[in-house]
Amino acid sequence: MGKDKLVIGITGTILAGKGTVVDILKSLGFKHVSIRDLIKEELVRQKFSVSRANMQDMGNIMRKKHGLEYWMKMALDKYANDSTPLIIESIRNPAEIIYLKKNSKFFLIGMDAPYELRFERVKKRDADLDRKDQYTFEFDDARDKGFNEPLNGQQVGMCLVQSDFLIYNDEEFTDLKSSKIYKEVIEIYEKIMKK
Repeated sequence: MGKDKLVIGITGTILAGKGTVVDILKSLGFKHVSIRDLIKEELVRQKFSVSRANMQDMGNIMRKKHGLEYWMKMALDKYANDSTPLIIESIRNPAEIIYLKKNSKFFLIGMDAPYELRFERVKKRDADLDRKDQYTFEFDDARDKGFNEPLNGQQVGMCLVQSDFLIYNDEEFTDLKSSKIYKEVIEIYEKIMKK
């Protein structure tokens, strides 16, 4: 694999709709690597409980120990012998973007959504990682964006600034294919495929 491999990265705030973008791109033939899943696997391997705080900590620890590009190397290595376009979900540090730009034909999609809508989604979603009271959601959200984080830590706010494309997902929908987000992702996909 080299600079000619198409890789689309997804970064964004908690519950902004990153998974929805991944689903759309997978339907267009992309393979998918979730950094979140790689970190979960590492937590299980090291016998830690899987919580959002532990995931954030483990992401930081491995970046500090093995280099800021550690998780991106893992993601690219997973499909090193496959020419299929790749989606890497949950990019959280600007150094990861630099690494991907050097090692693939890379484009970054940034996702955000109104705070109130994201908090409503966290209350509805049945996931062990989510802490559903407002104070802890605000804490997790601020840390994820980079507040009080070291350089090897979560820096989603800085990643969003470097996005090639931004999607503001302020819509709730029942039919994906008629949604605003679906249309935006298809437009982005078409622009990328022309480059």
